[in-house]
Amino acid sequence: MSIASFTESQTWLVMNDGVRLDASVLLPSVAGPDGGWPAVLLVHGHGDTGCKVSCLPRARHLVARGYAVVAYSVRGQGASEGLSFHMGPREIFDLQDVVAWMLHSCPIDPARLAVCGSSQGGWHAYMAAIHCPQVATVVPENIFTDFASFVVRDGCLNRWFFTRTMRRRIMTAGFQELARQWALAGEWDLLRAWMQERSPLNFAERIRCPVFIVHGWHDVGMPPNDVVEMFARLQVDKKLYLGAGGHDGVEDESAKALREGLVDRWLDHWLQGKDTGILAEAPMTLACRPGWDHVSLASIPAEPAQQVLYLRVDGRLRSAAPETPTLPSNINNFPLDPAYGLAQALRDDMAGVPAALAREEVVFDSDPVEAELSILGAPAARLHILPNRADVQVHVELYDVDPDGEASLITRGHLGTRTAIAGRHLMFEVAAGTIHHRLATGHSLRLVVANYNTTFAYPFFSHSCTRLFHDQERPSYLTLPLA
Repeated sequence: MSIASFTESQTWLVMNDGVRLDASVLLPSVAGPDGGWPAVLLVHGHGDTGCKVSCLPRARHLVARGYAVVAYSVRGQGASEGLSFHMGPREIFDLQDVVAWMLHSCPIDPARLAVCGSSQGGWHAYMAAIHCPQVATVVPENIFTDFASFVVRDGCLNRWFFTRTMRRRIMTAGFQELARQWALAGEWDLLRAWMQERSPLNFAERIRCPVFIVHGWHDVGMPPNDVVEMFARLQVDKKLYLGAGGHDGVEDESAKALREGLVDRWLDHWLQGKDTGILAEAPMTLACRPGWDHVSLASIPAEPAQQVLYLRVDGRLRSAAPETPTLPSNINNFPLDPAYGLAQALRDDMAGVPAALAREEVVFDSDPVEAELSILGAPAARLHILPNRADVQVHVELYDVDPDGEASLITRGHLGTRTAIAGRHLMFEVAAGTIHHRLATGHSLRLVVANYNTTFAYPFFSHSCTRLFHDQERPSYLTLPLA
């Protein structure tokens, strides 16, 4: 159905605590089908200017396709009243009130309502599937499913959480300052516990409606590993798109059009009863990098074929394990400005870190591959280390190096602990972000092992020395999951 004209009106929605939310209602200008219009509720992302306005282009696209659409500004954001609890119980109550209002006050079919949104809106989509039994389907986009990992990921404070989510100009109820206080006090377990209860992953088994998850491979703040786990746990009709888009992610117009077309077909199937063929296709659609070739898969194998490359003392990645004792490498954490620490990094969004803390790295290169190599899954570096402090953090970065020597990031990962035993050997298994990457013939792999990477995590600021071993008795190696 194609709608040539529609109405777009503004209204205030009164929540059960009296707070008013700013909403837009878009309705086709023609007579609706028997039983009412299929409907979509759109929820925007969290941000300095996050509000319903960011959803209006999509709302106009959907209303032209024959949907009634409502977009509203979450409390404490845009023109809506109230204070933000940052995706907490209060926002769930509001979501339930908005859904109830749509069913009561809009000319919609109560059996054909979807909730869609990206980032904060993606969390609302999950919460609708969990807490709003009236919803027919949801499309969560670009959102973590394990919120404990969003704040403290693999033993390190997540930069994206603190420099973006906790620095937004939101009408906050106080959690932003509380999170910074807990971070500085070392109460990281408390931070994880506070965020964990907000995680969609906790409730995957409770979801009963069909779910289409959309996520970007290169989402800087939210790697797709938890998204893949969420998809595996769902026991409903489901689809997963991994590829273009995401927070600060790489975008491509053709990939974007494919992704948006899949979402349209999903909604048309579940809300308009159209035979779009979406369920006859494989449940996963993945973009293979570095290009934008899309492949269809039933699943990402839990136990894929693997290639193991050992770190060698000569800076090479080799398929053969070391056969003799060798000298270890060192990954030092050396403060250049002892006055600069976590408090300053939280305050200046880590702008001062490069001048205050030396980055040290050890580099390992493979030979050029003689045949195309396709990686699908989460590469992992198993590193044998010996730290001299309880606080130790290691980052790994995997690059695709072309014949001219130009390196492009494939994926990365980190691991930190504050409870190592100084002077005792330790095995660190660093899981990188899930990816589908094709290494062309003649290209090589580069593994960089470093003490920090400010793009992804807050460093540890204490002086330390960590030995990295790559010998016969204590091998370190990279494992590549193969497609």
